[in-house]
Amino acid sequence: MDSDCRYDLKGFSDLLGLPIENIADLFSDLTKEINSEVFKLKTYLCEKDLDQLKQINHNIKGISANYRILDIYEETLEISNALTNITNGDFMHIESLFNNFFVICENAIKEIACYFEQKGFVI
Repeated sequence: MDSDCRYDLKGFSDLLGLPIENIADLFSDLTKEINSEVFKLKTYLCEKDLDQLKQINHNIKGISANYRILDIYEETLEISNALTNITNGDFMHIESLFNNFFVICENAIKEIACYFEQKGFVI
């Protein structure tokens, strides 16, 4: 694992047998997708559309697991449980979880971008 990043991006590269420049392209796509999904989540939060929130959260959960972005993955698990067990007055808790999730996503994207910038790639 690289000491300059909390995510094992080098290990991910090695596991797939791909050079770092290919991994940079993959993570560039990942960050764009997460940003797009976060935008949708914010819209559906305002609309209190639980079905769409569940679907997008599920998608991000799978993507983050595949890319080994464990803090995002763990947060999506917590959100999944909360969405499954939501009661009528509990939407404020869901909003709080998503707001925390948005911060985690923003920090993860910044750290991943920084890692690749240090390697000479812009994502």
